[in-house]
Amino acid sequence: MTYENIREEELKNKIAQDYFGMFDCTKIIGNVDFCVTLSTENKKQTQLLETESLLWAEAKKGKSDIFKSIVQLILTIGKARTFDKNMPPAYLGAFDAEKIAFIPYNDIHDIFYQNDFNWNVTPSNYETKEFKQVYEKVKTTIENKSLLFYFDKDHKELHEFVKINFILGKSSTSKIQIDKSNFMVIYSKWLLAVKPTVAVNWVIAQKNGIIDGDFYLADLLSEENETLKEKLYVLLKKDHYQLDRKEDEAGMFSSKTTSFTDNQKAHQQFWNKYERPPKEDYWDYIVERRDLLVPQDVRERKGSFFTPQIWVELSQKYLTDVLGKDWQDEYYIWDCACGTGNLLAGLTNKYNIWASTLDTQDVDVIRDRIKNGANLLESHVFQFDFLNDDFTKLPQPLQDIINNPEKRKKLVMYINPPYAEATTAKTVTGTGENKAGVVKGTKIREQYQSRLNGAANEIFALFMARIYDKIPDAKLAQFSKLKFVQGTNFVKFRDFFGLNF
Repeated sequence: MTYENIREEELKNKIAQDYFGMFDCTKIIGNVDFCVTLSTENKKQTQLLETESLLWAEAKKGKSDIFKSIVQLILTIGKARTFDKNMPPAYLGAFDAEKIAFIPYNDIHDIFYQNDFNWNVTPSNYETKEFKQVYEKVKTTIENKSLLFYFDKDHKELHEFVKINFILGKSSTSKIQIDKSNFMVIYSKWLLAVKPTVAVNWVIAQKNGIIDGDFYLADLLSEENETLKEKLYVLLKKDHYQLDRKEDEAGMFSSKTTSFTDNQKAHQQFWNKYERPPKEDYWDYIVERRDLLVPQDVRERKGSFFTPQIWVELSQKYLTDVLGKDWQDEYYIWDCACGTGNLLAGLTNKYNIWASTLDTQDVDVIRDRIKNGANLLESHVFQFDFLNDDFTKLPQPLQDIINNPEKRKKLVMYINPPYAEATTAKTVTGTGENKAGVVKGTKIREQYQSRLNGAANEIFALFMARIYDKIPDAKLAQFSKLKFVQGTNFVKFRDFFGLNF
């Protein structure tokens, strides 16, 4: 072991000297043990306006489980939301006296924006379910990408890895590049610098389904203050924003506009620091992850959730196991809470697929994805409020399926529905607020409340109830927790479904 019997601080100094001598390892960022940034010399050469890190790492003396160390670092960063205050690094990592491991920040940054994740756990407690959940992802990624190096036997390889990968590549520009890893961090900074100067009453706007994230996307995917993607809900037009574009019965187009309260000064100063648009390779990914820009309470109410691709693939495997290998040709599929449509990725028969969502903005995103190759039909993608709208608002071909008893048996309701609960552990302990209001006022809740009792406070339960009652014999393929099977609030719900255990 190369660095035996030394204290942690000495270990950090030696690692800095032996492997990162050309960089600055003195910066302290939040509760991160070890940080690698450009040296002062390189900063001057690149004229960077903001410090960018190359590595944030956890340090442990002696020998340790390197994967657990990285998980501890991730939980530490997530708990403090360090990425909201600092540009994230290219890599997260950990090292001890015998080895060092790296994980690309881009591979794990989704973790920081999960809705149903408890960041209040102690990062050093290795027994929590949150720790174990992140551990599996970290271990798999590092092992698959061979990013673990032992100081003794991998000395040359480690030096080569640092030489090849620890390069910002910005020597010719003074602006910070935007990519899949940092577009959310820059959004957090945009919220503080630009949002207050946009002439919008955000409280009223949010109640009407208008979110600040759409204004950020208009900025981000623009050049010379002109949004490049016409299908976005909000467009930047030089010195103002244009939104809610509609065509009336006479074929006339109309839209709403709003500008800035400071003659666009803060906007200009902010975007002087960042290179936009990002590389076009990132555009679809960023637009598809619009859900990350939706406030959490709105996400819970409307179902703006992103289903990880590994879950999508596994769910479709289960459907094949149950319905047969030809199920996509033999069944109709309706995702009635589709968001930006990623749950439908991988399905092959677009003529049998229907997708609806509460937000017209998401409909625009999906239709833009169709133009870029998504395997869906534009006419099968539509806005629909499943907890309020009548089925007569559905496209006629889908109505025909629902109203035909034989075709209805071949309809698969394939959904990852909105998940907001009226009571949480925080509510019980007095640390949170009751959220029953997220479902109050919907027609479906009023219709089923007496039959479902407490379960009527749960959005996903209302989806299940309407499907079961109004689309009988359809197949329900749904992502869900098991509380409808086990929860005490779901006793009447189980009676309603005829689930007797």
